[in-house]
Amino acid sequence: MRNDSDGSPRQPRVGTGPRWLDPSRDTAILRAVLAGLAECGYDRLSMDDIAARAHVGKAAIYRRWPSKAAVVAGAILWWRGQVAAITAPDTGSLRGDAEAVIAAVPDLTDADRGILGVIMGVATAAAHDSALAAALEEHALAQPRAALAAILARAADRGEIAPGRDLTLVPDVLLGLNLLRLVTGRPIDRAFVRQVVEDVILPLVTAPLPGPPPAGREPRRCG
Repeated sequence: MRNDSDGSPRQPRVGTGPRWLDPSRDTAILRAVLAGLAECGYDRLSMDDIAARAHVGKAAIYRRWPSKAAVVAGAILWWRGQVAAITAPDTGSLRGDAEAVIAAVPDLTDADRGILGVIMGVATAAAHDSALAAALEEHALAQPRAALAAILARAADRGEIAPGRDLTLVPDVLLGLNLLRLVTGRPIDRAFVRQVVEDVILPLVTAPLPGPPPAGREPRRCG
């Protein structure tokens, strides 16, 4: 994903159609998707149903998104952006960036918590729908991954993270623990995110790299 000049991930367009498309229809369609998911679930939701709920023709949807999977992933990303923008803060230090990430964790309303249940249903559907899984990977997950990766890359450039450390899986640690939190019906709040960041992420990325075994010592073998 391309980044803006400040290192934060560039906000993707909600739809994929030409710039002259009416943005108010984008919002109507995305709201219709979330309402349809809440009522019907992913498998039973159809493009006809989305069009009826949004009071648009199906062609208006397909001009923006190529498939049901794409518009569902777009709706999830749009909802997350409405709750709180996903950005990569640049405070000048890894600790400062971590504090900014924690401070940006939104206070969810009851309606927002209901959407989290909808998202869990979509994630379950993705387990047996490769097109949906790919759309979630490309759209709904790419932006938070890019934000966390930008924070870590800047910390590595400043020397706060040891050179050569593989950071590729670190964003997924936070995302995976968030998903586990949802599965078990507990809130993703600032206290939880702080615990993950301070007890898992920061110790993991700032620990010194393991050195080679002492010279002359043979590894133990069984037998």
